[in-house]
Amino acid sequence: MLFVSSYDEVTDRSANELTTRTEIFLVRYAARTDETGNVIRSGKSYDSEAASFYNEARGTVDAMLLRSEQKEKNEEEIQILQDVRQQYDRLEASHRLGRITKNSAAGLHRTLRALLHVQLVKKHLATSKQPTTASPPS
Repeated sequence: MLFVSSYDEVTDRSANELTTRTEIFLVRYAARTDETGNVIRSGKSYDSEAASFYNEARGTVDAMLLRSEQKEKNEEEIQILQDVRQQYDRLEASHRLGRITKNSAAGLHRTLRALLHVQLVKKHLATSKQPTTASPPS
């Protein structure tokens, strides 16, 4: 008996693409520090390109949420997606006030990791159920 919904390749792909786009955005916009905590790059201020990123990210999450809500036993994924959306809202609000830091992006990183983890578990469960193609011994 399964306690989670089945694996969905579209959601998995969307989660991975969203995470990649987010990481690229953070590399471009977040402040960077060295191992002692000294700022070595101050990061970029909130601008129209950042606003576009946040809107697109939320749109992606909303589309994933619509898809996820159609499946039974998918409450965990739905909750994580709702959390991811809130984290984009929080990061954008923080970014409007000042530059992004590792700390201000930490909540978003945690929720994206949780989303990717759910996708990996579902994928593993789906692939572990598939019959092997090996021939029986003669």
